[in-house]
Amino acid sequence: MKGLRSIEDIFRNEHIEFCLSVKSTLERLPSRALFVVDRNVYESWPVLREYIQDKRVYLLDASESRKTLEETENLYEFLFKHQTVEPLVAIGGGITGDLAGYASATFKRGIPLILLPTTLLAMCDSTVGGKCGVNYKGVKNYIGTFKKPDEIFICTEFLTTLPERHLKSGMGEILKYGLIGEEPILSLLEKEVSLQNLQVRPYVEMGLKIKIDVVSRDFFDRGQRNVLNFGHNIAHGLEAVYPKTLTHGEAVALGILTELKLSEDLFGLRSDIRTQTRSIMERFGMVTAVDDLPVEKLLDYIKKDKKNDDFLRFTLLSEVGCPEIKQSVAEERIRSALFVIME
Repeated sequence: MKGLRSIEDIFRNEHIEFCLSVKSTLERLPSRALFVVDRNVYESWPVLREYIQDKRVYLLDASESRKTLEETENLYEFLFKHQTVEPLVAIGGGITGDLAGYASATFKRGIPLILLPTTLLAMCDSTVGGKCGVNYKGVKNYIGTFKKPDEIFICTEFLTTLPERHLKSGMGEILKYGLIGEEPILSLLEKEVSLQNLQVRPYVEMGLKIKIDVVSRDFFDRGQRNVLNFGHNIAHGLEAVYPKTLTHGEAVALGILTELKLSEDLFGLRSDIRTQTRSIMERFGMVTAVDDLPVEKLLDYIKKDKKNDDFLRFTLLSEVGCPEIKQSVAEERIRSALFVIME
């Protein structure tokens, strides 16, 4: 993780622009674009409704259950109806960006894509990296491709109407970057009094800096990009067994705690790192445990994960900032580590 480029250089090369207000962000968008908008965001922002009232808009009821091939086909119909080569603008969180990204990558073999993320998780993680896809037969992101956005506009004002639960969810990914990268995220978060007083933008910038540096060396996910999977093997399993009760970010937070324990067991990672991480999570009111965890069901799902073959492979840590990719882990080790998130 050495030699990270400057934030200014990274954002310029990746066509990322930070905007001060929702209004100023909308003014930067192409006038003839098509829009895919999360319905909740649309209803929460009068300035957005006013801006796109005469535009061509596809309103999406964004949820994991709608991130499907069927919903993609509905979006294809919308694009086909308008027969355009104008950019597709996605306004919403990760689900909106995933669906719009997959559709824009495959419709007419690719049309321009502009992302305007409205959740903390999307701003610091899913907006960059180029991965997009849909769920299939109950497996998350099982069908997908790569699509680099033409432009990304980040406006943290959108977070002022974001439910607190989703703000906490985004912190799961920020904590991940604090553990796998060299930015001082963990030490800075330790000094924060509460989530409500948190100045978000510096953490978004640090997270993006780490992710873009990794992705720039492995855009098509051939190996090195696996460092970004830390916390996610367990997280995807948890999302599968708690589809209606855990958000992605909550599952990532729980996955981080579990995989920190695996890192202690297999690489001798200091246990105080997990203690520090849990302390930050608890101070921010994040989920740190679940009731009645169906361990065998979770393991069955992890075995089906698209990144596993005959072995259960994890990204673990030998120390903070030193991820160890593609580590084979025995099922019994996982069962034991899961006790750290059981109530």
